[in-house]
Amino acid sequence: MTEQDAILRERPTPPSQSKQKGSYPYYAALIVVFQAMFGAFLVLYRRSRHPLEQVSALDVALLSIATLRLSKTISEDEITKVVRDPVVEETETYRQPEGEGLRFSLGRLLLCPTCIGTWVAALLTYSLHLFPRYTRPFLAMMSASGISQCGDALLSLVYADRDAVKEKRGS
Repeated sequence: MTEQDAILRERPTPPSQSKQKGSYPYYAALIVVFQAMFGAFLVLYRRSRHPLEQVSALDVALLSIATLRLSKTISEDEITKVVRDPVVEETETYRQPEGEGLRFSLGRLLLCPTCIGTWVAALLTYSLHLFPRYTRPFLAMMSASGISQCGDALLSLVYADRDAVKEKRGS
């Protein structure tokens, strides 16, 4: 048995259609929660009597990079496995949502960097408006980490190409 066969044998079957369809009410509930968070933000912002916070192009850039970094951290990094563990089954070869209903829906949300990224972007934006003095340094840190990660990925590609060229010349 090859290694690929072993991996395929270990891989669980994908969630059934009925399990996914059974999660639709919970997806709807998550959408309602997301919209309620926005409504709560608007109420809090209005009551805080802050002058309307100007969001600069730099703020948008920092929000974008920080959102990318945080969403990848939440959905993929080992350090945040503790967050995913109650709703996600993870092995060395696969990751999938566990359970049914709300648990399954939360697992799907946490495994999708784009999906959880929407929530992260919303929370960071709310924080930027409500607590700009404290949020901007956090955005800067997460953005620096995100740019560093992009640099690492780029260097990995360069080194892989370099090694492939060396191997080709040596053969």
